[in-house]
Amino acid sequence: MTSAARALPARRLPALLTLLRLGLATLVVGVATGLAVLLLVSILHVIEHAVWGHEEGPFLDGLAYPAVWWLPLVSVTAAGVIAGTGWYLVRRLGRRIASVEEGVAGTPMPWWETLVDTVLQVASVGLGASIGKEVAPRELSAMAGSKIVRWFGLDARWRRILIASAAGAGLAAVYNVPLGGALFAVEILLAQFSIGAAVTALSVSAIATLVARPLVPDESLYHVASVEVNASLIVAAIIIGPLMGLGATGFAATTKRLSGLRPTGWRLLVALPVVFAAVGAVGIVFPLILGNGRALATAGFDLSQPALLLLVLAVLKYVATSVSLGSGAIGGTLQPSVAIGAALGAAAAAGWAFIWPGADGTALAIVAAAAFLASNMRAPFTAIALIVGFTGTGFDLLVPIFLAVAGSLAASRLVGRGALGRFAPIDPGRE
Repeated sequence: MTSAARALPARRLPALLTLLRLGLATLVVGVATGLAVLLLVSILHVIEHAVWGHEEGPFLDGLAYPAVWWLPLVSVTAAGVIAGTGWYLVRRLGRRIASVEEGVAGTPMPWWETLVDTVLQVASVGLGASIGKEVAPRELSAMAGSKIVRWFGLDARWRRILIASAAGAGLAAVYNVPLGGALFAVEILLAQFSIGAAVTALSVSAIATLVARPLVPDESLYHVASVEVNASLIVAAIIIGPLMGLGATGFAATTKRLSGLRPTGWRLLVALPVVFAAVGAVGIVFPLILGNGRALATAGFDLSQPALLLLVLAVLKYVATSVSLGSGAIGGTLQPSVAIGAALGAAAAAGWAFIWPGADGTALAIVAAAAFLASNMRAPFTAIALIVGFTGTGFDLLVPIFLAVAGSLAASRLVGRGALGRFAPIDPGRE
């Protein structure tokens, strides 16, 4: 054996050790992410069942109405008082809480401040606040991932990939959408594709989803009827896509602008309870606007409400989420976007039936939700994967969804430069 041949295994040994460390880090980060999701989901379920519980399931995850008429006002106001006080104390006594994007970039994410912040987020949603819950699992998972990667002596590139993968896996595990979570990490947080990043993101999302299985069952978030694609639906998708793009661009611009004006100090202690109380008061009459949006999206996909009411609910959800985020709340816009798009799509289906009968109303609601979400997130592939995963429609609606999303992004691009600035991916909900 030549000296060169003997040296070959020796040169491979460091690479194998690095690969082993990376594989072990991926496993540990995936398990930690799943455990973080289990913690947050258990808190959310306990609060929802305690406050809104019905025999058929939590009110905010279905279509049951509150047991007493005044409950939305009391519960959402309580959310404002509790969350406002909690966030005030965290910001006054603790270290600055880094966003997920900052954590991916290497900014330290303090552990107890992040934990308190995420618990306050899910508690607010459980009590009925009109904000998305998806920021919390992403944030807590990214924080856990940022602590874990230090143990394995990986370089900066792999640390960044693993933290982004953890954040995406938090989204994957809380909604049982592993592909959507992996795409979120690659398309939005990393904003670049590589085989290594894809393998890591897919692996962490799969592991976290399996670990969270005791509380997040292996089924789609929404149970929709079988859908049919025909010429009427295709044309409707082409038309509705740009309309959803315009609406989503306005929604993203509004929430971003209002989030930048969040009150601080003692003003937070006043603004958050007052705004939440107003949302709760509206929720007495229109309870489907409460929570992260799942109840309203279910109404849209099921076509269970009149078209005019769905239009009103979509507008109210738009306003309630925007002002809630502007009053100092921390939360996401993912599920609220799905809810708004689904309600608008279902309402549009009723009108489209007079022009060209035959389009499946549920299918058009799903298509509209995908188009709205894609422009709000400015991440088409992630949005498509999420909607397909949420509804369990598989490949059935891909053609109309692609057409609607393309039209939505084109319209968003035309108006987005002035409203949102550079047309690039963002981390929605914490701008």
